[in-house]
Amino acid sequence: MTSVSIIGCGWLGQALAQRLLASDTKLIASYQSAQSYDKLKALNIPATQLTLPLVDDVMSCKQLDNIAGVDPKLFQQNVLIIAIPPQLKKGRVDYPLKIQQLVHLAELGKTQHIILLNSTAIYNGLVGKVDEASQLNMNAEKVASLLAAEQAVKSFSKRVHILRLAGLVGPDRHPGKFLQAKRVFENASATVNLVHQTDVVNILDNLIHLDSADSKQSIYNVVSNTNSDRQGYYQLAAQALNLPIPQFAIEQEQSSGKKIIGVTLRDELAYHYWHDDLLSWLKKSAPIDLDSA
Repeated sequence: MTSVSIIGCGWLGQALAQRLLASDTKLIASYQSAQSYDKLKALNIPATQLTLPLVDDVMSCKQLDNIAGVDPKLFQQNVLIIAIPPQLKKGRVDYPLKIQQLVHLAELGKTQHIILLNSTAIYNGLVGKVDEASQLNMNAEKVASLLAAEQAVKSFSKRVHILRLAGLVGPDRHPGKFLQAKRVFENASATVNLVHQTDVVNILDNLIHLDSADSKQSIYNVVSNTNSDRQGYYQLAAQALNLPIPQFAIEQEQSSGKKIIGVTLRDELAYHYWHDDLLSWLKKSAPIDLDSA
């Protein structure tokens, strides 16, 4: 029977947990704060506290039961999903260390499969079409830290999947609200790279129940095929919620930035996105008729 641990059960993890619990999958999630616990409890998601990073000598521990502050149940399930945010914008530099510690704990426990939720921010500094084989720009902010986290997961002795997620949208995370804090925005012609929460949950559900005979280690971009520039998309998104239309600065030289390509996942998992065109999703979520407005 498949069993799952979710480390970092926030907005996305909670949606996944509810899906798994609905199918009677054995599940336990981690939390850090009392506020996070209250949210999980309200959703009837079984949870136990885990604070990262752990003590400096955790990597030398050889018995899971002897590590203070660690509930062994988190690492006794078949599948370990790591969904903790890097928090690089907050100045945190310990993200790779957190991932290293989780991988070590997984090796000590009964984990057979790790799924890391990473970010397409790993492609920062690149332009044009980029895929999983693209050469990364190690001079770009965030990239070295995100890559180090992936390398830590790839050292796991059993199955590994790494999902590089595009910008997330979905319930309580409508893109029309993203740009309301500023008056004039940059990069009007840049391509949007986004994915809906439902598709990420579907893909995770597929990977959790994937036949163990399939690939041992894979990296996938997770992104919709939405064809829009930043200005068009976010202005439509604001209009969908009857919010002020964001204004974009006039560009001296247009640049489409980077376009994340997610063909590998579509081909290897034979996955068809529910919300592949997020322009259509915006129109369906609109309180007004956008086609005639």
